[in-house]
Amino acid sequence: MNKLLTVTISAALIGFSGAALAAPKPFEAVEYRKGIFKAVKWNFGPMGDMMKGKVEFNAEEFARRANNLAALSHMPLEGFIPGTYERSTAALPAIESDWQTFAAGMENFQSKTAELAEAAKSGDKGQIAPAFMQVARTCKGCHDKFKD
Repeated sequence: MNKLLTVTISAALIGFSGAALAAPKPFEAVEYRKGIFKAVKWNFGPMGDMMKGKVEFNAEEFARRANNLAALSHMPLEGFIPGTYERSTAALPAIESDWQTFAAGMENFQSKTAELAEAAKSGDKGQIAPAFMQVARTCKGCHDKFKD
């Protein structure tokens, strides 16, 4: 009897976990990606201020934020699901109609943030600046075409 109860409970838990992994609701996808992009801004903004000389350049802090940015760059793509471009979002429907270009842009963002994190290890602002500008260009490229 104990085995039957254990098997029944296990099967129920597996069923419930499968439901939890089902496709997210559109508003959840929008909120997910908005949250990630807020975290991107949280890290990229202070890095930009350091590069522009608005605040003193701190190599250790810059490297920490560059590592955060590289990790974050892998997260938002899964939140761009079909049918989520007309609800309280600046993401344009062009993402859905030109998915390959958008996904390639996100992959470029991942690559460039990894390069920035690597450059940041040097602690040399002059060596970091070109990598920082490459990341900024990837952001602008997507924003120009895929963000309202």
